[in-house]
Amino acid sequence: MLKDSRIRFQNTRFKHRLSEARGYKRPVRSKPTGAGEIFLSKIGLGSWLSRLLTLLVFLLLIYLVFIPNIFFIKHIAVNGAQTTDKPAIEALVNSYLSKKLPWPQKNLVLLSKTGLKNFLLRNDQKILSVDSVDKKFPSTLVLGVTPTVDQFIIQTASSTYFSVSSDGLVTSEVSLNASGTLPGALAFIKLDNKDGLVIGNKAFSQTGIDFLKQAQNQLPGIAKSAIDYYELSGLRTPDLTVYFKGGFKIMLGLNSDAAQILNRLKLLFSQFADSDIKKLYYVDMRFGNNGYVCYKGTACVQDTNLPAASTTPTNLSN
Repeated sequence: MLKDSRIRFQNTRFKHRLSEARGYKRPVRSKPTGAGEIFLSKIGLGSWLSRLLTLLVFLLLIYLVFIPNIFFIKHIAVNGAQTTDKPAIEALVNSYLSKKLPWPQKNLVLLSKTGLKNFLLRNDQKILSVDSVDKKFPSTLVLGVTPTVDQFIIQTASSTYFSVSSDGLVTSEVSLNASGTLPGALAFIKLDNKDGLVIGNKAFSQTGIDFLKQAQNQLPGIAKSAIDYYELSGLRTPDLTVYFKGGFKIMLGLNSDAAQILNRLKLLFSQFADSDIKKLYYVDMRFGNNGYVCYKGTACVQDTNLPAASTTPTNLSN
């Protein structure tokens, strides 16, 4: 049989606990008094435990950022460069990593990829481009670079020869080999005047070197003939003449838009039969959207400076 619930209200212990519960007051936390304590309280560091934990986290960050640890770069791999050039690139990377910056660059986590790329391009003329900077945790840095390579040889009016790299830089003076010839793998440019070429300086602007490289790649296919050599009246003049082994030449503006000029030239040559190309003396693409064509045995052969002396111009505008 259940007891009457009213009996427990008559129990002395129960009455005592009920009295204590009625008189319970939550303890009042002491308010911070000083300016420092008020500030710490506002940012959640009012207790000593929170301050201790924050200090430990701060010391851990200092260790990870500034003190040599597992994230500090210990291995550098350079892909794409010549074997003989890799030690110089690695030394240059190490000099960048050792710079005193607000954020230690030797720490793989904090390394600025853009900063490293720009540093290498500014300080190593043998690097044409930095294609990739990969972080392989915990401590390996892998670089992918495209090296500058000699792509052209320029013959000056005094018959001095200079090699020019793929970014337009004059790299060295070139001598004829024992058989009296030049390196055959490099495109040959004749310079008509005495413009000075200085090793370590640019022979062409970026626009000019880009034009030459696109012409070198596309013209043989467009004209259906291998390039013999290029001719420039001067480094500061835009007129470029390309001589082909097929016995004709094409005159271009070096400062023109290469893609547009080559597309128009492709359209023009698509209208030629093989017999037309054999009779071709020159094609002049220097004057707007028109391509001026001159055939062997015609009056225009006597004067290539005047486009009006050529045969009827072919309009190439789209």
